[in-house]
Amino acid sequence: MAAPIRSFCAYAICQTRRLPSLLAALGLLLAACAQPPTAVAPQPTAPPAAASTARPAAPSPTSKVAEQPKAGGVVVRLMSRDVPSFDLQREQAADASSTLFNVYQGLVRLHPVRHAAIVPELAESWQVGPEGTTYTFKFYKGIKWHDGKALTMEDVKYSLDRMHNPKEFKTVSPRGEGLLAAMDRAEIAGDSIKIITKYPSASFLLNLATGWIAIEPKHIILEKGDMRRDLVGTGPFKFKDFNPSIGLDLAKNPDYHVKGLPYLDGIKFYVVRDAATRFSAFRTGKAQITSQGSGSLTPSEAELVKREMADKAAVYEHDAQTRYTIAFNLQRKPWDDVKVRRAVDLAFDRQAAVKINERGSIGSIYVGAWGMKPEEVTRLPGYRQPKDADVAEAKKLLAEAGFPNGLKTTLLSRPGGAVERQTVVDRDQLAKIGIDAEIVLLEQAAFFERQERRNFDLFVYNWTDNTGDPDETLFSYYITGGSRNFGNFSDRAIDELIQKQSRTLNEEARKAILAEIEKKILEQVPMVISFWDVLHFGVWKEVRDFRPGPGIHPWGKFDQVWLAR
Repeated sequence: MAAPIRSFCAYAICQTRRLPSLLAALGLLLAACAQPPTAVAPQPTAPPAAASTARPAAPSPTSKVAEQPKAGGVVVRLMSRDVPSFDLQREQAADASSTLFNVYQGLVRLHPVRHAAIVPELAESWQVGPEGTTYTFKFYKGIKWHDGKALTMEDVKYSLDRMHNPKEFKTVSPRGEGLLAAMDRAEIAGDSIKIITKYPSASFLLNLATGWIAIEPKHIILEKGDMRRDLVGTGPFKFKDFNPSIGLDLAKNPDYHVKGLPYLDGIKFYVVRDAATRFSAFRTGKAQITSQGSGSLTPSEAELVKREMADKAAVYEHDAQTRYTIAFNLQRKPWDDVKVRRAVDLAFDRQAAVKINERGSIGSIYVGAWGMKPEEVTRLPGYRQPKDADVAEAKKLLAEAGFPNGLKTTLLSRPGGAVERQTVVDRDQLAKIGIDAEIVLLEQAAFFERQERRNFDLFVYNWTDNTGDPDETLFSYYITGGSRNFGNFSDRAIDELIQKQSRTLNEEARKAILAEIEKKILEQVPMVISFWDVLHFGVWKEVRDFRPGPGIHPWGKFDQVWLAR
């Protein structure tokens, strides 16, 4: 009976983003799964193997026709920007996840093949109490930091506390704070960690598995103040070399606690800012994997790869869970005036943004099963076509707000990829209604510092989620004091509804609350959503078991990737 229970348990976890009503059963099922699946068999031509309850070991194929993974070799992956810093807990960009996810680890992770299922990472097993608010994680023995020191429960609790209450530690945690919104506290229970949540949360375990809930060494943070310049984790790869504007080299961790992994000797992340040069590096084989996020392939580049390199490389297309936005600083005039914000929202031509960027789709606050249907969105003011009526209304609102002749402002952004291109589009859209926006381009570290200090008028950013659950969106961007609510939007009625929907386990009832939240947010316009992204990745076929999944962050781990050479 154990195997069927375990199998259904994995299925139930997989459904948490869509079926919150499963939570009540989920606690009991997870308790039955004392040791969830711990190793994944990489099978290029066969379905995933049955889950194992043993300590993780190097995966081995179960099909006679499947290839045996080979050890050795270095994979080269492209980047459009530098890693902002080495402190993953305080970062938020794809350039951090694609690199640092290979060094730091969390309690659990997403399955590298069945991306929605949850499997162990540092914790070998976990149990959820029958009330659905207590999670107890038991950890593997003998895990070491890359500097040779042993991982302790103090490290785990310290990291969870630092992400959950970053102000107490004089830091920020743009991803972790929002993902841990349901957490009340973490406690050490012998050789285990117990996390108590404020209420039963359908998304909590999934949030822990995103990769952003990274455990970092307490002893180094206490000594250095943070991990910005020190890269010491427990993961399959460790620091080798770093040169700003050139890239980051990671080497195989010979003491990795999963026997037989990783297969690769290392990973090289090369920064190539120019899009044409970046594409050339991929086409000529100097790099085997393209950049992610805004530096990924354009649709025309993807078609060229399919047409001319089909024997050498594959192209993956998937929903990035990323929206491109203009965010307002509501603490600065005139952006504290909802009429001015609505004017910008009305004037913006979403369809033009999609056409210029050759990618993406039109969407509202959240997309997929939780949000409005596409045909409903395209009827909304600001989203509809033609734009004549919306632009006229926008100019009228600006005049009513005291700006009949327009106004001047600054538009903060980052260089490179689709972000810089979209910033130019945004400037031109603002100009249609008399808003003269000066573009200010800053490198990532400086950009994020300005963002965190709220030192901007407007900024352009491609916000990316990890889970597909509205909790992440609402607790990060829209709730008062949210971890990524850099524009300082605050509406107490919306706050109450956000808390209410998160505690609502009936799916239909939750959808009704989410629809009410969406309506209120659209009225307040804390940010303008330009479009939702669809990404194209190029991967040379000699790279095996690199499987892009939903979003752009959780599958940045290379522990099971290998080279067929």
